Amino acid sequence: MRLYGILLAAVVTVPTPAEAGPSAKEVIHHTLESNHWGFSAAKVQARAVLVDRRGRKSTLVFKGISRKWKGYLTKGLVRFSSPPNLAGAGFLQIEQDSRDDDRFIYLPALKRSRRVAGSQRSNAFMGTDFNYADLDRRDWRTGKAVLRGDTKIGKFPCYHITITPTRRDSPYSRIEIDVRKDNWVPLKIQLYDKAKVLYKVLEVFQLRRIKGQWFISKSRMKNLRETHTTTLFLTKIEPTDKIPDSEFTVQRLER
Repeated sequence: MRLYGILLAAVVTVPTPAEAGPSAKEVIHHTLESNHWGFSAAKVQARAVLVDRRGRKSTLVFKGISRKWKGYLTKGLVRFSSPPNLAGAGFLQIEQDSRDDDRFIYLPALKRSRRVAGSQRSNAFMGTDFNYADLDRRDWRTGKAVLRGDTKIGKFPCYHITITPTRRDSPYSRIEIDVRKDNWVPLKIQLYDKAKVLYKVLEVFQLRRIKGQWFISKSRMKNLRETHTTTLFLTKIEPTDKIPDSEFTVQRLER
């Protein structure tokens, strides 16, 4: 009887899969599913404040609409209203699973849109410190993710994930992410260039919870190579799954 009790105690103290916590793949899936920048199922108003190494500032103002269309894959359209030389410019992105994503830029001066190829994923988006690879989440979707352990950002316990991109068109050799455990929000992202040197760091400063969903309302991307930053503010967020597919076409982009 005493032996049975010892064996039973040994069995119940073995961690179950649930107790062991989620895998790296599961953490990334939850983060992609939530899409905390409001570009999965929402209408947003936003501005991006750019600061160069001399402290000079410039501001981009834009609106965005988005929807999920296949699992966590999204369609999004962004329209700029400021500065004046970009007023009316737009960007359309449709994430794909079996081929390269569809990306189109529309510039009023050209009066037509052009496709952004996968080979241009490392290019800066509208002069910001975000490039197309940062916007399409493809390295997160297709890269090799490994859970490295637990960290803390401020007072929040996080999962520390390393992603190794598998696509040749990725501008990164490694992506390190600290994902908050209680809501799957990535609080810090470190991006390493092809030479394995830390290139950019994204930090999250403010969150808003709307209709039970968490959104990143203030974040900053710092380009260590150029000593340049882009601070992104979501000034208005309206979660909605009512935006029709017809809003996410090249024809609509060019209007």
